[in-house]
Amino acid sequence: MARQTLKMFYPISIKNIRRLKAGDLIEYSGQVLLADEKTIDKYRMYERLEGTPFLNLSRELILFCLPVEGTVFSESMKIEPDELEYLFMSGITATIGLNVEEEEITAIYRRFSRVNLSLCDRTALYPLDVSESVPEEVECGMSISLKDVLLYVDVSSQGTKFGSDADAGL
Repeated sequence: MARQTLKMFYPISIKNIRRLKAGDLIEYSGQVLLADEKTIDKYRMYERLEGTPFLNLSRELILFCLPVEGTVFSESMKIEPDELEYLFMSGITATIGLNVEEEEITAIYRRFSRVNLSLCDRTALYPLDVSESVPEEVECGMSISLKDVLLYVDVSSQGTKFGSDADAGL
């Protein structure tokens, strides 16, 4: 049976995130924050040194990526459990492009009722505004606007991974 594609726009509410099931297709338009393996450490360091968050991350989606030749290349990245907890406690609604394999990471998605999304049909993304240049390095607070990007729910807010036995209803 074919799954229906859900249209979602920035900002996505936690209520809508919690309704998503593993494998749901989403056509997303809106802003995403950019992150790489160093970004989360920089957010945490700023908050520790200044006593206040660098940026309000509430209701944001965060895309783990690498800038490559004027595009944003989504590369499946791994994250430490304490870094993921920090993002969710800071208000991040969903992650995009994380490689979620360990049960410990899946349990964090379940505990915070958040989801991990993955790109369906491509790995390179271009900003909606063609005059918007993509930097050579991802920095804290950087974001791009996307239009009609097809994503699927890789890990649901119940901690179900797409393609797992639990997803198949077994």
